[in-house]
Amino acid sequence: MKILKITYKKIGVVATLFSAVILGSCNKQLENNLINDTYADTFWKNEKDFTGATLGMYSLFRKAMVTNQAFFAWGDTPVGILTTSKGTLHSDIYTGGNFKLPYREGGGLNWTNWYRVINAANLIIKRIPEISEDKFPAGTKNYLLGEAYFMRALSYFYMTRVWGDLPLQTEPTETADQAVLVGRTSTDDILKFIVNDAQKASGLLTWEGVDGLGRRRANKAAALALLTHATAWQNDYTKTVTYADSIISRPDLFALQAKGNVRNVFKEANAKENIFVFTNKDAENESASYEGMGVFSGAVGFITVSNTIYVNMPDLLPTYYVTNTKLEEMYGKEEDGDTRRTDFFRNITNSENNSLMKYSDIVYKNAATNSDPRVESNLVIFRLADMVLLKAEALNALGKDAEALTAVNSIRSRAGAKTLISSAGANLKRDILKERQRELIGEGHCYFDIVRNAWKTKNNNLFVQLASWSMDATRMEQKGYLFPIENSILNSNRLISQNPYWMGKY
Repeated sequence: MKILKITYKKIGVVATLFSAVILGSCNKQLENNLINDTYADTFWKNEKDFTGATLGMYSLFRKAMVTNQAFFAWGDTPVGILTTSKGTLHSDIYTGGNFKLPYREGGGLNWTNWYRVINAANLIIKRIPEISEDKFPAGTKNYLLGEAYFMRALSYFYMTRVWGDLPLQTEPTETADQAVLVGRTSTDDILKFIVNDAQKASGLLTWEGVDGLGRRRANKAAALALLTHATAWQNDYTKTVTYADSIISRPDLFALQAKGNVRNVFKEANAKENIFVFTNKDAENESASYEGMGVFSGAVGFITVSNTIYVNMPDLLPTYYVTNTKLEEMYGKEEDGDTRRTDFFRNITNSENNSLMKYSDIVYKNAATNSDPRVESNLVIFRLADMVLLKAEALNALGKDAEALTAVNSIRSRAGAKTLISSAGANLKRDILKERQRELIGEGHCYFDIVRNAWKTKNNNLFVQLASWSMDATRMEQKGYLFPIENSILNSNRLISQNPYWMGKY
């Protein structure tokens, strides 16, 4: 099937209009976003309308990811690799597992932005079968439907890792009288739903979409990557290996970046290691500007990069940084050769404040004065190294340690590390998860890796081994590994109760 190149500028107005409509206000948190009934009757006519709606859906997903740096706050700060000198407002999350996220509730504890994505996907899934095939170029109708299934599944996947049980909405809310209150569905059933949607997406999307759409929109590999993750959460590790291998076995499309060049995945969407990314190009009006109150603005680069590295960045010391001691603990001494130590971190003042460089692609709106910096780094959702390490984790869980060692050490070798992993059993599980920390720090995975391996078995020892704080058995039993739900959600829907550990604490 021929996939057309993305033409953002041609359909950007339609995407912006759709996003604006779908961001309309509503009275109940779970009503999401209502589309005016008259507008709905006139909008869904042809491929252009659905492509615009699809790009609007992606825009909503980006907003959900970056509001208050939600993906970073959830997936990275609780582990304790990063530190701060800015007080308990920022440090409590990694020194004591305080997930209340003061002043960041809107993005970190409120799921409304995510249900906006889901409602957009539901609209496309409902409306596209109503339009005849002759309104679309060959193959495009099914591809757009696959994108909607994928984005719905991906949104639920992010949410269930954060909040556990969720209201499951599969019908769009288009008018106010359609809005209903929905209770929560169990995490296990949400995961089954995610797998089902991702399988549908995989059947509708194509390998040609990888390069044809610049890895900036959903493709068959992205759906398979989501299935790799979701089945790992189900402890269905045989399928995890199968799905990971379906991507790894396509060297024509995917390859690990060369040693010393890993950071290119954050610069170039088309880097062969990338599977699915969100770009932030200023020329396409996507870049993130500094909004003041750095920790509360959208771009992670503004809270992880010092202005000693790039002028006119907000802070002399980044809000979150990694100490020299922690760098050595993670990557070993310099002579061990692990290039990620300098690929991912930089310190030009010989201090303890090493900036995370994954989100340091900066352009200046005013080039003459190097003022008004904009962060252009990609948000990498899935990349090949992630798949290789998930495969290693799954092989270890299946008792295939020799194969697991081959997989995990392929990532260490790519990084130039001279010391390879040689452990077995439970120790190898720990070492694979530590390798994921070394490779994926800052990409929103590290905390969830711990939870994924602890939540069903109630193995709180993994928090001791892999985080800077311990979770006692009582907190584990009360699902204290989940984040609290913002009170405005609870107040608007009597069918929803707070996650048990946070009752009376938030």
